[in-house]
Amino acid sequence: MSLASIKSNWSLLSSVDPKTLAPAIEQIHRGVQFIAMAGKHYIKNEPDDSHTNLRWLPREEVLAGNWIRERQGNFRFAMRPKDLTLIAYNADMKGVANYPLNRKTNDEALEWIKDQLTTFGKDAGLMKMDIHYDIPTHETDNGAPYQFENPELFEEMAKYRSNSNLALEYFAQSYKTSSTVRTWPHHFDHGVYIPMVFDDGEDPIKSFSIGMGIPDPASEEPYYYITTWSKDGDNEYKDLPKLPHGQWISEPFKGAVLKASEIVKSKSAAQQSKIVMDFLKAGIAASLNILGIDQ
Repeated sequence: MSLASIKSNWSLLSSVDPKTLAPAIEQIHRGVQFIAMAGKHYIKNEPDDSHTNLRWLPREEVLAGNWIRERQGNFRFAMRPKDLTLIAYNADMKGVANYPLNRKTNDEALEWIKDQLTTFGKDAGLMKMDIHYDIPTHETDNGAPYQFENPELFEEMAKYRSNSNLALEYFAQSYKTSSTVRTWPHHFDHGVYIPMVFDDGEDPIKSFSIGMGIPDPASEEPYYYITTWSKDGDNEYKDLPKLPHGQWISEPFKGAVLKASEIVKSKSAAQQSKIVMDFLKAGIAASLNILGIDQ
């Protein structure tokens, strides 16, 4: 992944107010829980809950869950944000079944998931929506159907995911210790964890994380973030350099954020990508200084 590739593949974000994306974000977030729970009940559980996470597949424009293994052929579930559709892929990454969530309820969607599990040879009785982490409540929790209204908002969110994946893959490939770029179904952020210093047991003791988050206490709109972690908890955020874009914050976490509204002020895809990359580069450099790591 090169800077030139990011620039040429960046999807121009429209000038729509990022705060108005909430209805689309909330429904996509709720919809991917079916994929996460399929991971919980049909994939070996990992201590970090990574069996429930998703990755962005650029060609398909989907958030795809981890592979579910089956003798007759592996398969996976995915969400296509731009039209709020669940998809089942076979081992050849062929979409064999689609389920648009528009005007469907959670109960109806769960039955579709179970039908696909049965088709692929799994015991559908194991599938439950017993979400083990807190997510924001939504009207679909009480039986209301999903509403695919204002399609442009869903298309815009697909662009946000695609662009963030480009930027984050660049840095994931720059650090050999980096995690893969993943979306976590709990907070629904698309992020990378990069441990930098390890103890004698090869456990990380200093790291930084970067990603794109959805509206939460840190921001009322989508935003990029950078934050650090030390086992000793001694990260001092003082005498911080001025960032080319975005700002430093101290609550609800210490780090830097770049709000989407600052990005969409630019009407050029190339300039939008530069704003994000300049923010991440400067923020990472400052974060390494905070961690006391030579560059």
